[in-house]
Amino acid sequence: MQTAPLSYGSDPSGLVCGYVFGRETNGTGRPLNTDEARLWLKNRTHHPTEFIWLHYNLANTASEKWLHEHTALAEEFYESLHEGPRSTRIELADNTMIAVVNDVLHDFTFEPSDISTLWLSVDKQVVISARRKPLKAVDVLRNAVRGGEPIRSSVELLIHLLRDQADALIKIVR
Repeated sequence: MQTAPLSYGSDPSGLVCGYVFGRETNGTGRPLNTDEARLWLKNRTHHPTEFIWLHYNLANTASEKWLHEHTALAEEFYESLHEGPRSTRIELADNTMIAVVNDVLHDFTFEPSDISTLWLSVDKQVVISARRKPLKAVDVLRNAVRGGEPIRSSVELLIHLLRDQADALIKIVR
């Protein structure tokens, strides 16, 4: 009996979900698969009014390799993936915002192990988010985008994510 390969909640490249924004007049995102994302990244200069969001699962070891091969992310992003204890922060590197955000897992039970990290690289045309475990805030954002909520810029996507994280933390405190 042959067993199916582990998916880690992602495709073979590590992509959990991908969307392109700026094609629809109402601001909604259109889903992208890995091949479409690779092609868009290769030809991004032909799409100056568009941006993409690619969300990766770092538990899939192919993720980081795919990102190195197909994106031009700042080295600070990759360095942040491998640092020791992570504190929430946002910094600027090569006209790109690099964010390290601590978030809660879906089944949060007030245990320190229920906190995990989300890494982000945000520029005008490309938003890359990556995590090792499913996190509440990013999944709220995924559901909003999947549900047709308009997002008109990469910065608006980041703001939405940070607002979702703050909402989740407020609910925990209450």
